[in-house]
Parts: sequence; C-alpha cells; structure tokens
Amino acid sequence: MSKTRPTADELFQRELARRGLSLKITDDGLYKVQIEDVAVTINLENVRRNYERDNDADSIVQFADNLEDMFGNVPDWGNAKSGVRFALEPSDYENGFDDTLHERVTDELVKVFVYTPPDGSRISWITHSMIADWEVTPESVVSQAEANMNQMVADTTLEVEDIDGVKLGMLSTNDPPFKASLILAQRFRQLVSPTHGWPVLVVAPTRDFVYVLPAKNKDFLGRLGSVVLREYNESGHPITAEVLEIGDDGVTAIGSFAPKG
Repeated sequence: MSKTRPTADELFQRELARRGLSLKITDDGLYKVQIEDVAVTINLENVRRNYERDNDADSIVQFADNLEDMFGNVPDWGNAKSGVRFALEPSDYENGFDDTLHERVTDELVKVFVYTPPDGSRISWITHSMIADWEVTPESVVSQAEANMNQMVADTTLEVEDIDGVKLGMLSTNDPPFKASLILAQRFRQLVSPTHGWPVLVVAPTRDFVYVLPAKNKDFLGRLGSVVLREYNESGHPITAEVLEIGDDGVTAIGSFAPKG
C-alpha cells in the first residue's frame, strides 16, 4: 500500500514543532506563530500552491528556516534601509496586513512595504513594531522604499516587441520578485513613456511577469488573455488578472480577464 503524501500544512506544522515554535490556526486558516518576542501571522496559500505544483518538501523546510531569519534577526535601520522596498500584493490577503505598513492601490491590489536582505533570500512585510524598533517614522520608511524602487527602475530595461504594429513591452530586471511592483514606482513613467507614451496599459498576473501596452491599443488586450490567465492560475505568486491603466492619476483597474462574481 502506497504511503499518502503529507500535505503542505502537515509539513509546515512538523517543521515548526521541530524548531520549538508555538502556533495557533485562526478560523480563516492563517497561522499565528510566536518567534522570539514577535507574533507573526502567516498565510500558507502560496506555499501550498508551490508544493502541489513542484512536490518539493524541501521548499517548506526552507520556508520555515526563513521565518526564523526573517523575524528573529531584523537588522537595525542603518543596515536595513538599503533593502526597504514595496511589493504589489492581492488585497484578499488583507487580514494579514493589519499590522503592516501598506497602501491601497485598487479594490484588488495593495502596496505593501517590505524588507529584503542583500542576498534576496526572503521578503519580509514591514510591521509597525519593526518601524518602532528602527526608531524611524513610517514616512521615512515610505520615502526610503520609493528611492530604492526608483533606483531599481533605473536599472531595468523595457524590451519592446512589435506585433502587427503594436509595441508590446516586457520588463527585464535583475530582481524578478519585484518586477510587477516596479509599475508603482515614480520613475516607471520615465522608463516606458519614450516608447509607449503616457498613460499606459499594464497586466501583471504574477510578481515576475509584466506586459506594457500603449493606452491606445486596448483592442490588443484580447490577444494577451490566454497568456495572462495561464500565468495567473499556475504561478505560485499570482497578483491580479486585472488590466491596469497607469497615468497621472495613479493606477486604475479598467477590466479583468477573470472578473470576480
């Protein structure tokens, strides 16, 4: 008789127990874990999705390892500020944002301020307790994140493919986990407007996948639907199936390839 494969939750709970970390599971399936003097709320949705796709138990061990590094060893502000950024996240994680520094982007999207170490091994949402420990203001964190993301945009290339006269843009960056987040940076306009004008249309189904179109080419969006939905449905880190218009008034959702009922 074949042995049943453990679930991602079983593996995660086993790893927490092995490390002597206490946990509680909330009514909506979130994990509350105590790591040293920090109470951490964890959503395992992406971990489960990746485990089902890749059948890689070691990834859950690594995830548990990263938790201790992430919340047990937060550097001081002087060492952390170069790694302060923001990340575009789906708003249905909002229960997990209660103690984090974040801003609403659209009904389905949230801009979450994060810290990542120099090796890029993990992304930590910045909590209000972290800001207090750093002895800085939330405004200082936001300003630093904007500056760091603008520098990332400066180091990013917009690759353009001409398809039947339409300029389809794709971002090329050395930081793929933040590719979608770059669309929120102030310097994004400087990157795309020379070839695409302003405003532009953007689809960002996952955190490492972005298409950019001139705003006048709305009729081309239908040709992108199957690719966008495949990325959105199969990625371990889906963000949105919305079509976004980015211009002087900010980010506006103008439609979706997978509208919610």
